[in-house]
Amino acid sequence: MAELLTRLTQLYVRAFSGLPRKVWLLSLVMVVNRSGAMVIAFLSVYLVNSMGYSATDAGWVMGAFGAGGIVGNYVGGILNDRYGSWHIMVFSLVVAGILHILIGQVTSFWPLCILVFLTSVTADAFRPANRAAIAIYAKPENLTQSYGLQRLAANLGFSIGPALGGLLIATYGYTSLFWADGITFLLAAALFLLAIPADETSRPLVDTAPAFPAQGMPLTETRPALRQPWLLYLILANACVITCFFQFFSTVPVHLTQNGYTESEFGLLLTISGVAIVLIEMPLVYLADRRLRPLYVMLAGTALILAGYFLLPLAVVAGYYLLVIWILLITLGEILFMPFTSTYVAKHAPPARRGEYLGVLSASYSLAFVLTPVIGFQLAEYFGYVVSIYSVTSIGILGLLLLLLVDRSREIRTRELSADLV
Repeated sequence: MAELLTRLTQLYVRAFSGLPRKVWLLSLVMVVNRSGAMVIAFLSVYLVNSMGYSATDAGWVMGAFGAGGIVGNYVGGILNDRYGSWHIMVFSLVVAGILHILIGQVTSFWPLCILVFLTSVTADAFRPANRAAIAIYAKPENLTQSYGLQRLAANLGFSIGPALGGLLIATYGYTSLFWADGITFLLAAALFLLAIPADETSRPLVDTAPAFPAQGMPLTETRPALRQPWLLYLILANACVITCFFQFFSTVPVHLTQNGYTESEFGLLLTISGVAIVLIEMPLVYLADRRLRPLYVMLAGTALILAGYFLLPLAVVAGYYLLVIWILLITLGEILFMPFTSTYVAKHAPPARRGEYLGVLSASYSLAFVLTPVIGFQLAEYFGYVVSIYSVTSIGILGLLLLLLVDRSREIRTRELSADLV
């Protein structure tokens, strides 16, 4: 037993060692920011249960959030390459904080859709800039660890946010969520400015990237992201898998509350997910990154997410303990899937377009955020939530099949590029 504990301790030390100081500081900013992640977790419940919106109207508002994320991620990635990650992150945190507060003051459908869209545009511009900054700060050998640490920080904050959100709803009502989320965005901006003054990430990538890859570096090109076949396969696969995964932000909380579970119980499930990520993500990512090809890890993660959601309707009927097993299954799938998509794109993207490529990847998350509520709530309104959950989960199977095409497509493109250079 003592030997096992020693090995586990050594594994944790190796998983967290060698990461640059600025990666740790960015993670601290992420913890503060995501500690206020309450609005997104409860937005669908707020719209249906508090505002009296129909499931379809709630789906469109959630869809506006996802549409804003698509725009914010893609445009944020392009602006990142032209103006530098640092400026984009500061702008995103400040403006998104103000807009989150304003959401709670609006009740009409169309103004709410517009404001939610703008909030998502500014908030999600942070994602590609953050990922591009990590690719600059981290060494190639610990890039996946660095992305894993960022996710750990986000989920550590997210383990606090939903639980606190459920408590705020019970004590002060839904309006308090928007103030809490907005204030934590502004606090994160202040911490970011203090901890990381303008540095190498404030310079445009188009000015700092080499014209040709250095000796020993992977062969790359400057093809735009949307004309890169392997990237298109990857983002379509990612959109399908995450459409399945994001059900717990849309139809799942409504389904649970309509079956007798409270907002606090749902918030506790998200807290369990966050705590699990904090405890096991870094050592698991460390081991997988060194022993397995990234594609195999992503496939395993996808399979676990699919298994979890096919179990969910049974878990809702069986009781809370089975819901805990459900959240742990999809959390383990998330751990194995998400960090490796970022690493894959960051390693194979042209340096001068890294922000653009990562922005397109991030935009596929936002596309999923549009598809999940729009498809999910439409199906739920006409056929019920069980049919909706199984149907949306089936989209993830398509994502698994598309993942099988990514490596082969990239290898074919690399051979074509090599032939052109001969």
